[in-house]
Amino acid sequence: MSIRFVKLLILVGAVSLFSNISRAASFTLSKGAGYQIEPIYGYETVFRDYPSNHLTTHMLYGLRLTAGVDLLSVEAEYTKSSDTEDYSTAPEKIKTDDENYKLGINSTYRFNTYFFMSGRAGAQATKETRTETSGGVDSKDEEPMKYNPYAGASLGVKLGPLSLNLNSTVIFRDATNMSKNNYQNTFSVGIGY
Repeated sequence: MSIRFVKLLILVGAVSLFSNISRAASFTLSKGAGYQIEPIYGYETVFRDYPSNHLTTHMLYGLRLTAGVDLLSVEAEYTKSSDTEDYSTAPEKIKTDDENYKLGINSTYRFNTYFFMSGRAGAQATKETRTETSGGVDSKDEEPMKYNPYAGASLGVKLGPLSLNLNSTVIFRDATNMSKNNYQNTFSVGIGY
């Protein structure tokens, strides 16, 4: 392949890419398809089975990306949370760091220009890292990745390219015992069309 042919190929690719980007922006703004980026902040109630079965509530933060049309969109989400529990016996302290990765679908119903409601469902992968302090010595344990289905709903207000959203999501850990499920309640500010 000659250098002249490679340059021509790069030029054709760049023109095609620019043309597709401008067409995508036109489609997004005029045909009802779009995207939204949402910084997320809220709290999560999590079932822990170590050192004994119990629930713990802690803050979480993250980012959600949604792309598609109102009827059916694809969403990807990343959240991170951390909690520390103190005990009177060994281990005296357990710090747990969770990283959650969600991939799913989202469907939105608009009541009018401003108010909307969404439903969501998909799968969540959770990476849990636990640090135990016993007698002043720290030991770190990384749990294997866990995969669970999730479902949730949100209410929101859209003001041009901005939206304010209240979200509630259930991560199903045990179909036979609802008390072992995780619950996330978040607030997010969406930016997008």
